[in-house]
Amino acid sequence: MRGTTFEKRVARAVDAFFAEEDDGETSLTRAGETALLRTETAARIDAKGALLVKILKRGFLFFPGALYLFFFTFTVLAFDFLRTPFAIIAMLIGSFLTIFGLGSLKNPKHLVIPASIVSVAAVAFAIFASVGGLKFVFEYGVYFFPLALVAPVLARNLVDRTDRAPEN
Repeated sequence: MRGTTFEKRVARAVDAFFAEEDDGETSLTRAGETALLRTETAARIDAKGALLVKILKRGFLFFPGALYLFFFTFTVLAFDFLRTPFAIIAMLIGSFLTIFGLGSLKNPKHLVIPASIVSVAAVAFAIFASVGGLKFVFEYGVYFFPLALVAPVLARNLVDRTDRAPEN
């Protein structure tokens, strides 16, 4: 009895797979007409995915990297004992985070992204250290952080615009 039910199942599977359809369409032609394989739908899904990746890169790579680089610049400038190879490695980690989040490592001109964050932090440190010492640096330096978020975007756009400029 067991052998006969197994043979029946195999026969039904073979018949279902090799059965001829009356309308001349195969499952492959119907699959080509589905919404997922249309180019318009695929382009829309791709655009939404690219936007999501851009938001995630800026939220989880650029923002923490900029925060890390900005405040670590303050601490390196404030304390002499932090000017060590460790500080250089730590600054490189923050630099790579900001470059991965906003730019591309393939374009060496995107090194302006972490450089702009460090320069904003250095300017804030110079202003507040000259006004009131280290107390002012760490209390009021945080107000320069939004500028440190905008400056890399502007610098990257400037670099990308000069890359696309036609030569005369």
